[in-house]
Amino acid sequence: MKTIPWRGVTFLAAAACAFSVAAAEIGKDPKGLAGSEGTPGPKPGWLRMSKSLLYYDADGNLANEIGLGRWEEASATRIKVKVIDAGTSPDHKFAWTLDRRTTWNTPKTKMLESQRSLRFFDPDGKQLWDEDGADSVPGSTPLVFSDDGKTCLLALRRPAGWYALVKTYLGNTPWEVGPFPKLEALQISPNGRYGLARWNEPDKSAAHSFLDLRSLTRQDVPSDRFSLGKAAIDDEGRAFSGPTLVFSFTGPAASTAATAPMISTAAASPPEPKTKP
Repeated sequence: MKTIPWRGVTFLAAAACAFSVAAAEIGKDPKGLAGSEGTPGPKPGWLRMSKSLLYYDADGNLANEIGLGRWEEASATRIKVKVIDAGTSPDHKFAWTLDRRTTWNTPKTKMLESQRSLRFFDPDGKQLWDEDGADSVPGSTPLVFSDDGKTCLLALRRPAGWYALVKTYLGNTPWEVGPFPKLEALQISPNGRYGLARWNEPDKSAAHSFLDLRSLTRQDVPSDRFSLGKAAIDDEGRAFSGPTLVFSFTGPAASTAATAPMISTAAASPPEPKTKP
């Protein structure tokens, strides 16, 4: 083929060639492209995104998607509000959704009906159990996981008051703690041995109930002991106020501790996965 020595034509030919290569790359499997860039494709398990809870099967394919958010439907006589929230265990093997449905009169001055249900899902994407009456709390998610996802604390609201339920991933309930006037937050130690329920009474400071989930032992500690920072409990059953040790299930509390526990009340949400073309 005869070469045209005009630089403009040569440049256009090179640009066209580059465009063809780029177009070919776009048509490739996104997983292959992700691997070539050093970023793995979706891993099997549950992922909580801003507007959905996603489940990827063993092959990394999206097998289920549950919409999250708030929806409102109005009629001439009533207003129906639906809110769905979700979360995952730290290893993303287990997940939960909380479905809250409330019916109001038109001016929203009287609640006509309220339904709440939490569903718990396993590593295979199947629902293992559900719990009616579960509800949101302001300081944590309604369900908090141990690191392996096999032990959790669940916030439950009944006519008698609020409860903290110890649940296994199979749905067993070894212990119910309560009732509390108002439950504010739940925590669980990474190994799932110890827990914390923060609660209060009207016009009073928050109280803290520390829980040994194995021996089913509860220890209430006055709120004035936690003036130095937020309460937390670690794998050794030590309760901290900021950096200060105030109570221990396994020994006498010292005045200070070298390291306070780092306990998360919810699994971190990973970045949004790329959508396949």
